[in-house]
Amino acid sequence: MLNTFIDTIRGRINRPLQYYEDICVRCGACIDACHFYQASKDPAHIPAYRMALVKKITQSEQGPLANWYDDGWKPGGFSDQELERAIWECTGCRRCAVFCPFNLDTGLLVSAGRYSLLKQGIGPEMIAEIGDAEISKGEIIDAIKEFYVEQAQELAKRLQEEWAPGIQIPVEKKGAEALYVPLVGEHALVPAAKIFYAAGLDWTMSLFTATNHSFFVGDMAKAKEAAHWIVQEARSLGVKTIIYPECGHATRTLLSYFPSWFGDEIAGIERISIVKLVDQYLTEGRIRVKPAMFDTPLTYHDPCNVGRNAGMFEEPRRLLRAVATDFREMTPNRALNWCCGGGGGLIAATEMTDVRMEGGRPKVDQIKQTGARWVTTTCENCKTQLGDLNTHYELGVEIKGVINLIADALILDH
Repeated sequence: MLNTFIDTIRGRINRPLQYYEDICVRCGACIDACHFYQASKDPAHIPAYRMALVKKITQSEQGPLANWYDDGWKPGGFSDQELERAIWECTGCRRCAVFCPFNLDTGLLVSAGRYSLLKQGIGPEMIAEIGDAEISKGEIIDAIKEFYVEQAQELAKRLQEEWAPGIQIPVEKKGAEALYVPLVGEHALVPAAKIFYAAGLDWTMSLFTATNHSFFVGDMAKAKEAAHWIVQEARSLGVKTIIYPECGHATRTLLSYFPSWFGDEIAGIERISIVKLVDQYLTEGRIRVKPAMFDTPLTYHDPCNVGRNAGMFEEPRRLLRAVATDFREMTPNRALNWCCGGGGGLIAATEMTDVRMEGGRPKVDQIKQTGARWVTTTCENCKTQLGDLNTHYELGVEIKGVINLIADALILDH
């Protein structure tokens, strides 16, 4: 029985979600919008079906196994596996909301459903465990701080020898203009450090990372707790700006959730994605790049959280056109772009690999149609998923970050 799931999700059904459940008329406009359904043809992947399924579960007075499908949607009994597929085999990309005539947000349902299923013990617990680790890092940061400082100093020394003698990677610099919150690994730090140096930005590196896996599992209390370490750090250092890296879900939390989570605590602190910041730098002439540096045919994948959910469509395209001669659009693109199939935390769940590869087939078809040799994007999860798709489907392409290309094309004036 799913009593824990039912009790938990009933407590998560707020007014917007109740509205979504009540107003869905099952018109079918969302069916062809879901990349998972396009690949699998499994009814559990239909966004409206997810909505109807949870509604029947939560509103049933006879228990979770009583006549859920008596309205013709699907004959037969219910299984925990079907509910798990409906809730977990979804990236929360919100493409279905674009096609829905009522703008119903299935992602809100999926967030509540994942949290509730995990309370029942169903779903990839590893994602939640990573989220817990992101919270606990703040509790032990003083013990590991020295390690981060040493690593930053070693990396800066290498960049000074290989790239520019004056480049630095400051850590815990009080009074710096900006706090850059990186991802794990120097691949997300080096391009940013180069660009900040070229732009003359007074910055400091965060001791934390931008990722927030609690957000993936719908645990908003823990998601806020993990993000609060970054807010406290920004305030203690006195920075004016928090900069987030090429990371879709992190960018979404920064731009969409920080105001409601922290209110006056972040008053006076600007929040910006590095994608938008670098576009501003280039437009203002604060950085210069070598035009036409790359002549390889390339295309751009719009990450769902950077594009559809944060509205950054033109910024990455301006950056690419500034350094590339053969930019090819995918079709469809921008708000209608197909999800790559790796979002929603699925990258972190090894048991979801086959699901990700199947769900990525519409994206694979898009890539093939462009004839591009490089696939660029502005999200870490997308880069990983696109790399996995590249290997699985033998596409023969290379995956590139937009910010990396800008860093490689920089013209230094000092």
